[in-house]
Amino acid sequence: MKSLGFAVAGRARASVRPPLVLVVAGTRPEAIKIASVVKAFAASDAVAVRVVNSGQHPVAVRDTLAEFGLAADIELAPLPTLPNLMASFGHLRDELAEAIGRWSPACVIVQGDTLTAWAAAVGAHGRGHPVAHVEAGLRTPSVSDPFPEEWFRRRIARVASWHFAPTSDAARNLLDEGIDPASVFCTGNTGIDSLKQALASLEPPRDDELRGDETVLVTLHRRENHDRNADIVCRALIRLAAQRPGLRITLPVHPNPRVAVPIRRRLGAHPAVNLVAPMAYRQFIAVAADASLIVSDSGGIQEEAAHLGTPLLVPRSNTERPEAIATGFVRLVHVDEDALVAAACAALDAPRRRPLPIDAVAPFGAGDAGLRIARIVTRLVATSPAYA
Repeated sequence: MKSLGFAVAGRARASVRPPLVLVVAGTRPEAIKIASVVKAFAASDAVAVRVVNSGQHPVAVRDTLAEFGLAADIELAPLPTLPNLMASFGHLRDELAEAIGRWSPACVIVQGDTLTAWAAAVGAHGRGHPVAHVEAGLRTPSVSDPFPEEWFRRRIARVASWHFAPTSDAARNLLDEGIDPASVFCTGNTGIDSLKQALASLEPPRDDELRGDETVLVTLHRRENHDRNADIVCRALIRLAAQRPGLRITLPVHPNPRVAVPIRRRLGAHPAVNLVAPMAYRQFIAVAADASLIVSDSGGIQEEAAHLGTPLLVPRSNTERPEAIATGFVRLVHVDEDALVAAACAALDAPRRRPLPIDAVAPFGAGDAGLRIARIVTRLVATSPAYA
């Protein structure tokens, strides 16, 4: 695959290299949400860009980037199994810091609230490189819920030079924490860029297809839903299927055994449940758009549900995306068997609403966040003394 870097041969000032930006991803959601940023840089010769696969989930990142016609320029060794989160952080920080040091970029871009994002931000900051945080400013009331995502994103804010907030509420959170207003940019969410592209390839339903067969798409992976909570969700799904004959449940099983084991034990032999491998991004979007209901603890699907036109139940105690709740398509539900069954039945019985358009007033942006971020970063690094 063609390199995403930019050649300087033939430039009027061939001796002056363009600023280099490193974009780091370690998980599937990160790959989805950096794709439009990387493509925007690649469409210009003002900045050279390299993509780093951190090794946290290397195959998932590799496969997801390929869906967008991209490939990592730098792929680190897979993250080894380590005894705890801090050990994993230390390993990733050191590996990423070494890679960043070799390339000496003008800027390092991290996305979201993952272990990779935190490790890359700390590693880059420690070597004196500016850090740009994409999807900055998401907050819940508690630093420990959800853990470790809330903990990560608050700490990334302390070391980032530039903060790209997806919504005005997220930007306000940063300002309330004392972040320099000149470093905060409200750009929309890059996940909507990828969703807009995926939806363009789906055929819109006819009016008589706005409510199809009862199908439920389920995903679970967050730490708060490991072990006992995963078991509660499984029991709720069994009860839901018993109450609604003909209901079909599709559940891509996350590879983490703390989620996969109770799911396979409880649901593996159930006739109404189809346990499948994790889906490719476009396949997932197609299934989600066709579903009657989604039950998921994912953050990204909260941004997508309103534009899919599919109601979403989020089995969590809070969310860092209040804009999703305000659309009316997304509802938080306490991880309780009775509450989940009641909420699911209510959602399935409600009239199907039309999807919200992705436009200038959409809650997470108009689908041009990657281009906006690339333009801002290009301007910021161009003013650096090394490139001015």
